[in-house]
Amino acid sequence: MGNKTRGLLSGPKFNGKHTTLIAAAEKVVKVLRDDSRVSKIVIGIIKTKRGGNYTLKATPIMAGLRIAVSSPTNVQELFAYTDDPTAVRSDLEALTFP
Repeated sequence: MGNKTRGLLSGPKFNGKHTTLIAAAEKVVKVLRDDSRVSKIVIGIIKTKRGGNYTLKATPIMAGLRIAVSSPTNVQELFAYTDDPTAVRSDLEALTFP
């Protein structure tokens, strides 16, 4: 599925039990971690799926953004706490995946 890049999930923006990321979500987490508008990142569950492409869907929620990152075999959910979800969303949508 995925693995934890050493040091990627450390710092004040992270807490919780989920620490595994799919490879496609690593790029997203790096952008969120380095963005000063994001105050907290919650790593969600990983679900398996069959076929498909790499996709990123960022949906505004009350606290910020709900982000679904898909690879050909997995989907991972992330939550980003931010006061400026529109700007963070546009930065995420600029990412490219293999």
